[in-house]
This record gives sequence, structure tokens and C-alpha cells, in this order.
Amino acid sequence: MLVRDCMTYKPITIRPESDPMAAISLLKVGKFRHLPVIESDGSLVGIVDRSDLELFLAKAGSPGYVKRNHRVEQLMIRNVITVTTDCPLEEAASLMVQHKIGSLPVLEAGKLMGIITETDIFKRFAAILGGGSESLRLTVQLVDKPGQLAELAGRIARVNGNIISVVSSPTEQPGQMNFTLRVEGVDLSNLLAAVEDQPGLVILHNANC
Repeated sequence: MLVRDCMTYKPITIRPESDPMAAISLLKVGKFRHLPVIESDGSLVGIVDRSDLELFLAKAGSPGYVKRNHRVEQLMIRNVITVTTDCPLEEAASLMVQHKIGSLPVLEAGKLMGIITETDIFKRFAAILGGGSESLRLTVQLVDKPGQLAELAGRIARVNGNIISVVSSPTEQPGQMNFTLRVEGVDLSNLLAAVEDQPGLVILHNANC
């Protein structure tokens, strides 16, 4: 899955010479937290965060504050981490974690195409994992060797179960892997009966959700 699949296209932007109060208004009306800053030619020069703007607003309202003609470029982050539309979603998520940021502008040929936020990624990962769907959730541990997952899938298919998602994760035990599956089309008792005697399989968790 790529960034283009869940980013916001043509996001609201602001110019570097704009008043910070205008940026705050845009963020409040749009109910978002990050505002790309672009020049007249469409090139990205920074990004401004709602928390930084609100801190500025608090200072501007304090006693003794000297009023000046402030501009967005004085508050924006200049060295912006960006991605392209064909960046894998997991790499975008990793960049956000690594740099402790909540959004990434998306560029193509140096021009702003969109923006992807941590909320966008959380929503897509929740959908991948089947969150909110009426399905069975089964987590198992398998021996990490060829054919084990295929056998599990075959057992589920034989009781008319339809696997709608599979997520793997490493374990602390060498030679083992955990798999969480979302399954439709079969009740829980039949699903468990179909898989529980697979050699080397350990059922870690199961639920209707």
C-alpha cells in the first residue's frame, strides 16, 4: 500500500508572508493540525503546526507583549521531511516515528501534491486489521518455515472461512512467528476445530469482533 492510497490531495496551504492569525483560523475551520507553507510557484518552503501557532497566540495575548507584524515564515518549520506518492505506507509511518512528527507533505517533481498524517495511517492500518468489521479475530503461533501459513489457510478454506486480512509479527522465540487473521464466513467453534490440531500451531487468542 502506497502513500497515494490514503493521503489528502490538494491540502489547504498558506503563504510564508501570511499573518499567523490567518493560519490559526484555517486550522480551526478545517479541524486539522498541520499547514504546508508554499511559495507562489507551488514549491514547499515549510510547514506550520497548530501547537506552535497557539503558543504564539498565547504569547501575543500576554501583558507586556510587543506587537509586531509577524509572518508565518517566522513560525514555520523549514527543514521539512517529505515523501513521494509512491512511498510505501509503512516507510511513511517509520519516518513519522523516527522524526517524531505527525505529518508528511507529499511531493512530486518538487511540487506539493498532498499531505499524509498519522491519523490517515492509523485509519488505514485499522482497516487492514479489520477494525470495526464483523469478523473473527484469530492469533496463532506457527513454526517459521515454508508451508505452515498455507496449511493454515487451507484448513480455514475447508470450513468455508474467508481470510480478509493477515498480519505477521516476530516473537521472542527463535523459529516461531505470530499471525493475526481476520476471518469471515465461519463461526468461531468451527474455525477453532479446523485449525487447533495443525502440528506446531498454538492458538494465542480468538474473539468475535
